[in-house]
Amino acid sequence: MEYKVNNLLYAAGPDMRNTIRTDVTLTEPVNVQALEKAVQTAAVRFPYYAVKLVRNGSEYRMVDNQLPFVISPNGKTVTLGTEESNDHLVAFAYDGCSLYVDSCHFITDGNSAFPFLKTILYYYLSTLHPDETFDTKTIALAGSKVPEAEMEDDPYPDELLPEFPLGVMARPAGVFTLSGQPQGYEHMKEWTSFAFRISQHDLMTYVSSVDGSPVSFIAALMYQAISQCHPENHLPVVCGVQHQFRKALHKPFSHLCHVKIVPVIYPDSMKDRDMEWLNTVTRGKLIIGADEANDVLTINEHIRNEKQIRNMPLSQKHVHMRKAVLDGIGTNTFEVSYTGRVLWSGLDKYITNLIPYLDLTLSGGLTIEIFSVHDIFSVNIMQRSADRRYVDRFAELLEKSHLAFTEEASVHFELCGFKLPE
Repeated sequence: MEYKVNNLLYAAGPDMRNTIRTDVTLTEPVNVQALEKAVQTAAVRFPYYAVKLVRNGSEYRMVDNQLPFVISPNGKTVTLGTEESNDHLVAFAYDGCSLYVDSCHFITDGNSAFPFLKTILYYYLSTLHPDETFDTKTIALAGSKVPEAEMEDDPYPDELLPEFPLGVMARPAGVFTLSGQPQGYEHMKEWTSFAFRISQHDLMTYVSSVDGSPVSFIAALMYQAISQCHPENHLPVVCGVQHQFRKALHKPFSHLCHVKIVPVIYPDSMKDRDMEWLNTVTRGKLIIGADEANDVLTINEHIRNEKQIRNMPLSQKHVHMRKAVLDGIGTNTFEVSYTGRVLWSGLDKYITNLIPYLDLTLSGGLTIEIFSVHDIFSVNIMQRSADRRYVDRFAELLEKSHLAFTEEASVHFELCGFKLPE
């Protein structure tokens, strides 16, 4: 089987890996034998993840890869797309109670990767706990048929869709940039994660009371923290919110990466506004920016890129797609991503936490990921340095909002490498 690649892949290179590491913390140390069996079984149901990249003239394609997925001890990362990973674009590692899943963001996003992870965890935990009963209705089992809509490798239409944009998607020319956030993978040992755990009930009750959502509240809170740490700043602060646009495509089951960054712009005049007002403004801008009418703009950009790069030499494809990526990402002051409340099917009985670690080379230096396990939200703040001024102010504002929380010990994290075929 051969699959087309998402054109975003052509933007990849040594200085733009765009890889993800997901840390699933279990209640007991990882059993590598059970994990190997679970990964092998789950891959039968998700064949489009068991692939390798090949070069075909001026194009890349994905083809079936029968080699086993690599599972490394001590949390070790490997370079995806090379012999280190058996040419796979997904790899696994473990260390103590942590199971790590490394993947290339150019081929998938969290929305489509989660079912694969859930199926792996089901077969893993079923092996270790054969008497446990899980809700298999929400799990993609190895023997079930893979829907064509899920396997599709080119979900974009051939022709442009009618555009009726509701909101302005362009960022201002001048945007406040966080200082002290070192660029480049050579500084990855300075990348630090600060995780806060907040009751879902408490957070949802609070954001509902101010006509908001978790993402609009956290975005407004972090804007307030940044603006208070930099009272001298008069440039706009831009929060990029990750948003998936499968609904506008009418392709809810597509396994490819379908996210865009919706900018929420905070001008200097908002600096002294109270939290309720900030949250309401954020929610309003986010709803307009992420409306299906505006999603069509992103879909049409994909179609235009496909038509433009179709006959380009490979080197020109790299240049074109890198510009397409950098024009929309990397100019935000900070970013927020929210997966929503997920159905764990009872698997979370054996999971204490889940934290995604994202590539920060495409961000303004601070990225927030919100994820749920049990009845707890994990709010993970990732920076390219260990500077605590923003997270300390963020914690103070949580307290001011009367939201109870616990903070976990900070973690220095590194991501796997990624290499395109020669």
